[in-house]
Amino acid sequence: MERVVLPAKMRTHVGKGYAKKLRRSGVVPGVIYGPHLGASIPVEVELTALKSIFHALAEGSQIFTLELENGDGEKTREVLIRAAQYDVVRGDLQHLDFYEITRGEIVVAMVTLRLLGEEPVRKKGGVVEQMVRELEVECLPKDIPARIDVDIEDLAIGGSLRVKDISVPGEVKVLTNPEELVVSILSPISDEELERLEEETGVAAEEVELVEKERKEVATEQQEGTQE
Repeated sequence: MERVVLPAKMRTHVGKGYAKKLRRSGVVPGVIYGPHLGASIPVEVELTALKSIFHALAEGSQIFTLELENGDGEKTREVLIRAAQYDVVRGDLQHLDFYEITRGEIVVAMVTLRLLGEEPVRKKGGVVEQMVRELEVECLPKDIPARIDVDIEDLAIGGSLRVKDISVPGEVKVLTNPEELVVSILSPISDEELERLEEETGVAAEEVELVEKERKEVATEQQEGTQE
């Protein structure tokens, strides 16, 4: 995959007031940091320019080039997005943390899990319940997987997979708790069960769905208990 380039500028001012002014003009404040840097570097990036980055992240890319304009020309830095802060009400992007990597350095990254074989499971009557959608991994930047595939086609109803059951490349170390439950295959509620619950509880169908959700949670807990 071709490396994505993101233009950025050195941020000349800091503080909440200046950050708000930037956001109103369609610019996102951020910082570059890393163990080899003496201090974090304040930067700002155009929100429109970030679209290519978000697309690359969605495609599984992790590392991109930050082309930093600092008044003395431009300097390129290889970075990861380590954290993104959003407004809790509007959901607007508020701040970005860029982690600069160096050649040969081991880094920590979050990698998306992609389930394979969901359709055959559903045809068998199973309900796929996914609890973990990303794994925290440690490896060289060049070895960060675009994604990690998890094949659930052969799982029977009542079956499950934990982090320790997932295969990853040999050069990748998984940091997520190996006992954490990733996916379970649950039994669906039948029409007869739904009708019986509606009659017994006297509630609407949408409320019965909440009962079914609680039933699934109990089933998941029971599976965890039997596998410990």
